Amino acid sequence: MGYKCPVCEKLRPDTMDLARHVFGTGDQAHKDWVDSKGLNFIELLLIQTMEPGNKGYKTLAKLLKKEAEKVEDES
Repeated sequence: MGYKCPVCEKLRPDTMDLARHVFGTGDQAHKDWVDSKGLNFIELLLIQTMEPGNKGYKTLAKLLKKEAEKVEDES
C-alpha cells in the first residue's frame, strides 16, 4: 500500500517519503494545503533544518497519515 499526496496525488511508499515530497515540491499548492491543516509550512521547514531528529518531517508525516486514514474511513 502506498500513500497518495493530497495535493497532486503522487504515490509514495510511506508517510515519511510523502512528507519529503511535500517539502521538496515546495510549490504554493502544497504550502497552502499544509497551512490549511493548521500547521505552518515555513515553521515546519525551519524546524526540519534547525533541529535534530527529523521533527519537521515527522510532524508532517503524522498529519499525512491522519488524513489518509480519514480518506480510507470515508470509502
